[in-house]
Amino acid sequence: MSLKGSLQSINLADIMQLVSNSKQSGRFVLTKNTGENGYIYIKDGEIIHAEVEHFSGEDAVFTLISWGEGDFVFEEQEFNVQQTISRSVTSLLMEAARRIDEWKLLRKKIGSIDAIPTFSEIDREERRKISLSTLEWMVVAKIDGHKSIVQISNETGINIFDTSRIIFGMLASKLLTLR
Repeated sequence: MSLKGSLQSINLADIMQLVSNSKQSGRFVLTKNTGENGYIYIKDGEIIHAEVEHFSGEDAVFTLISWGEGDFVFEEQEFNVQQTISRSVTSLLMEAARRIDEWKLLRKKIGSIDAIPTFSEIDREERRKISLSTLEWMVVAKIDGHKSIVQISNETGINIFDTSRIIFGMLASKLLTLR
């Protein structure tokens, strides 16, 4: 089975479901209009690995499914890659759909991923009440009033969705502002 098409006209998740249902093995090669490439590997109908930018595994799948532009080609053959994904195709695609919906809301609230987060003035008593997770600390450590959300994502290795979600939470708590 050889498939190719445009991501503007065909939903990647639907094509992946078709390949999965037919128990095919191969890889999707996705090319964004900027020349950026990503790969999703399938073995016997199961997604086993994906890579794009500096992400691999599920983060890469979620990033690639969110691409709204570019082209894809499915190359049917066996590829020898390390398995980084064990979640079922259905579960993976449902999570991707949930993230896409949440991403739309985040983008409305944040605006651009090129926005620069800065710390708000917080009095000493309020600072003592702040509790952050490890991922939140990783993001906070990169906020310097000069780096954009996308730069922070790249430097921390946390995907843009999760970085934006963390920053949104801090905006809602009035710990950060955007400029």
